[in-house]
Amino acid sequence: MKNLIETKACSSHVTHDSGRRKTVCTSHVLAFFGISSDSYHYSECAKDVKRLLRSNGYSVRSRMSKLCGSKKTTIGILRKKIADLGESGSYYVGVPGHAMLLDSQGETIIDTAPRKRDRRQVIHVSKVTKA
Repeated sequence: MKNLIETKACSSHVTHDSGRRKTVCTSHVLAFFGISSDSYHYSECAKDVKRLLRSNGYSVRSRMSKLCGSKKTTIGILRKKIADLGESGSYYVGVPGHAMLLDSQGETIIDTAPRKRDRRQVIHVSKVTKA
């Protein structure tokens, strides 16, 4: 989490008049990549986060079909599959109402709502590398 010291992340959710939000979990993920919360308005969904990462020089590629297939997958199972995959890079992972970042070994880099036994269902997973 060294970049969080240098890059500003939201300490609480920000809801704009339009109803769109800047959320704590996504702002921490973006701060890890050096993208300050002052540099964008919205970060409530995976589409916003992927757009911000790409516009700041990162490659974002879905790994949903490769890691989850058509089966329901939990974070606990995903961690093992990422480690077995053996690809370098970080993995941006979404579960209902939350986002997190895992490393290439399946270990947590950023998770603002950690669980001891993580049975949250994965709704998207993308590999993030420097373009």
